[in-house]
Amino acid sequence: MNVLVTGATGFVAGWLVPHLIREGHRVLALGHDPGRLARFPDAEPVVVDLRRPDLTERLPTGLDAIIHLAQANAPFPEGAHDLFDVNVGSTLRLLEHARRGGAQRFVYASTASVYGGGDRPWRESDPPLGTGYYAATRQGAERLVQAYGDLLPYVILRLVTPYGPGQRNRLVPGLIDRVREGLPVLLREGGRPQMNPIFVSHVADVFTQALSVAPGGAVPHEVLNLAGDEVLSIRQMAETIGQRLGRQPVFEDVPGSSGGNVVADTTRLRQVFRLPDRLTTFAQGVQAILVCDREDRPAPAKAGD
Repeated sequence: MNVLVTGATGFVAGWLVPHLIREGHRVLALGHDPGRLARFPDAEPVVVDLRRPDLTERLPTGLDAIIHLAQANAPFPEGAHDLFDVNVGSTLRLLEHARRGGAQRFVYASTASVYGGGDRPWRESDPPLGTGYYAATRQGAERLVQAYGDLLPYVILRLVTPYGPGQRNRLVPGLIDRVREGLPVLLREGGRPQMNPIFVSHVADVFTQALSVAPGGAVPHEVLNLAGDEVLSIRQMAETIGQRLGRQPVFEDVPGSSGGNVVADTTRLRQVFRLPDRLTTFAQGVQAILVCDREDRPAPAKAGD
């Protein structure tokens, strides 16, 4: 398939693009920084800013599928326009381009943030009640994808804390840095929120399968949670990291609400996709990160490793 991947300079794409190529797909990697796209010598670079109102005029034709990974997570309200233009506006333009070009599948990378916090695992049938501007833009993008459902088969994947080698400036690498440097890990409500993070090789595998999976029911669409097996608190993650580093984490309780847990039910995920009986554990995933850090090479492993 001819597959356009947006957000190709991001963390997940660093694993997904090589995996797609290994599976025989022709990948067009879209990003706004040509220097960072050069990391994919076997993909075709598409250099464009997703915020452009004339985006569709600058996109390649003859696409079989679009995987929309790109997102903005800028501060609000300063970044309100960027958040809307990337998270919502570009989604609409990409959907329209896919429809006009006769694409066979639109795969959208959403987030469990659309649910908000809660005290039980979120199911796909639960209403998306997440608050805040970022959640609103992601909810809006999901609604747009679903609105095209009569015209374009889609799969929406709601991710929970993907992590792995090569990631920067996110929860898990931040925890690793704090434990390694002896800085306090800040805990709210005893270590909440709890979540079920997923190792990035499984994320790449699922997105690849989403191009060809036959969704159930009469309508060729799916909205699925994409998360791991283990439900972990911030404290538990830091303690696992400490065990792997041989350092005792330092904790500091701070006031304020955690916002509730972000745990996703994965029953439907396993019904639709082929996944190992046991996904990469958090301890195994942290070890993979530390090995790559020591070797100074955030190179992706094969999906499923």
